[in-house]
Parts: sequence; structure tokens; C-alpha cells
Amino acid sequence: MKPKSVNYIYSLTPLRGLAALLVILFHYDIWLMLRGFPRLIDTKYSSIITNGYVWVDFFFILSGFVICHVYGKKLENRTRKVIKKYLWARFTRLYPLHVFIMLLFVLQTIVLFQLFPDYATEKWKWCRSIPDFFIHLFFLQTTGIIDRPVWNVGSWSIAAEWWTYILAIGLIPLLNKGHKHLNIVSGILAFFGFVFIAYQNPEFKLDEFYGLGTLRCIFGFTIGIVVYQVYSILVHKQSIWSKDWMFYIMLLGSLSVLHFNLYDVIVIPFFGAFILCAALNNGRPYKWLNSKPLIFLGNISYSTYLIHLFWIYLWLMWLDLYFIPANPNLTPGLSDKILWLFILLILIIGSSYLTYKHVEIPAQKKLRHWLKH
Repeated sequence: MKPKSVNYIYSLTPLRGLAALLVILFHYDIWLMLRGFPRLIDTKYSSIITNGYVWVDFFFILSGFVICHVYGKKLENRTRKVIKKYLWARFTRLYPLHVFIMLLFVLQTIVLFQLFPDYATEKWKWCRSIPDFFIHLFFLQTTGIIDRPVWNVGSWSIAAEWWTYILAIGLIPLLNKGHKHLNIVSGILAFFGFVFIAYQNPEFKLDEFYGLGTLRCIFGFTIGIVVYQVYSILVHKQSIWSKDWMFYIMLLGSLSVLHFNLYDVIVIPFFGAFILCAALNNGRPYKWLNSKPLIFLGNISYSTYLIHLFWIYLWLMWLDLYFIPANPNLTPGLSDKILWLFILLILIIGSSYLTYKHVEIPAQKKLRHWLKH
């Protein structure tokens, strides 16, 4: 078994890939419903896909954990040089691919309006305006300027992360000092922050993103930092949190909250504990998570997350322009929905690999190299 590095926690990268796939399932499922088709799984049987939006909160908690692990010591000395290097690393991680995907959406919009102007004006003009484009381009969609799903809707969480990274310059050094009581209080306050966000929703859901998106990220990020403090205490000790059975319990607990459609906020502690278990485990879950397919999905997860709605929107355009007009009274069966999903996943994963290899990583390397000179 490959030993776990102090500097790199191997099992966390595959978790990003799995969470990205679960968000894709959620978006695919919700658009089936919005087009008048039955969902992948009827909610009377399970709400596990319907509640898939909470995996974004999983991303936020994981991000707080990982950023604290990587930059915790570095940010203790908050010199101008350290902060500049930290922000540039975060910027080059997020922005180049974000710009590239936004340009893909522009191309998609131009082609759509050229080929199908009437349909484009009726169905898509409201969500593809030029002002909204620049709001998204400059990570302003979680400031409350807009309150509707436009352009690459999923990029709201990337915008929220960017503003949270800036806040983390002060937050991480504050919570990474090993002050037990401060971390406990911070974790509790962050959890009740999630309760506050859910309270703004009539159904007490966490599915709020534009006006409250950055707050949602800050609360998750804070919980991730607090969980990392526990990890740093336990990493060289034997504890129940490193046991295989505890990993399975936390995973089952997370999925059960979604399956039974319990209050969203209940899943937040399960997510934090699950990440802790994954980081500490060296048993079967570690081997499973570090299989080549899951490592691959984890590596391309950022590309996967940013590009998946590009393909889902193309699929919606095909439904509106071809499938529904040709089959006005046909309700697609399970086999149709699975086939569509399979094709979408091939397109999403295939294009994600290309953008990861030819856009995301080369742009990061070039920009970071440029800073050194």
C-alpha cells in the first residue's frame, strides 16, 4: 500500500470527482423535471438525486480543509509576498478555465441565435444577456446583483470560493492556531450560519446561491478549517476516525439524510466527519478511493464541474428543437433517460479531460511561471 504523504492527502482528490458527478446527476434530473419528464428517481422512492445540490456544500467544506492543509503554515507569516503568491495560486487555479468555459458559452449562444433565432429569443435570450455575462466573468454573481439562473449557472460556487479565498487570508491564521475553544465556537457558528441560510428558503433548504452564495461558502469553508484542526491532532494517532467502519457509517449517514429528504443542515456534520475519515483512513476505503478511475475523475473534477452545463444546455436545445416536436405525446422511459445520461457523461468527461490537459493545467503553469519572472 502506498504510504500517505504528509504534504498530500491522496484520498481527497477522488472525493472531488465523485461530488462533481453527483452534482451533474442533480442538474440532469432537475432539467428532466423542468421539461415535463419524469425524474430519474421518483421522490417517493428516494430524494438522493433531488437533493444533490448539497454536494456543493461538500466542495466548500473540502476546500476549507485542503486550503488550510496547504496554506495554514504559510499564511501565518502574512507578508506582502506570501499573500501575493497565495492569491495568484488561487486565481490561476480558478480563472483561466472559467474564462475559457465562458467563451464556449458565448460560442454556443452565437451559433444558437444564428441558426434558430426565434427559438433562441423565446427560450434563451433572458439568460444570455451581455451585462449578465460580465457579472459572471468577474465573479460577481454571488453579490446579489442578479437573482436568476443565467449563463454558466454552476460557476456561482467558483465565484463564492474566490471571495472566500480572500477572506481566508485572515480566517485561516485565526483558526489554525490550535485554540480548541475558538474552533468549537467557530464550527458551531458556521453550522448555525447554514441554519440561517436554510431559514431563508420556504422549504428550509440550502439551495440558495446568488445573494447568499458567498456566505454559504464561507460557512462551509470554516467548517472545513475546523475539521482540519481535528485531523492535525489525529493524523499520527490511532483513532476510530481512521477505521473502515467509521468511514462507511459517515458515508451512509450522508446518503441517508439525502435519501430520506431530511433537513439539509443535518448533512453538514456528516460531510465534515466523512472528509475527516477519508483523510485519516489507510484501509479499504483508501485503496478504493485511490483507484486509477477515481483519481482520474478527481484530477479533472474542476473541468468537469465547469463544463457540464454547457453539454446539458446543448441536450436541452436538442430536446426543444427536435425530440419534443417529433414526439409531442411521448414520455421518455427509463432506458431513454439512462441513454441520454450516458451520452452526456461521455461528452462531459471526454471534454473535461481535454480542457484539463490543454487549458487548465497549461494556463496554471504558464501564469505561475510568469509570476516568478
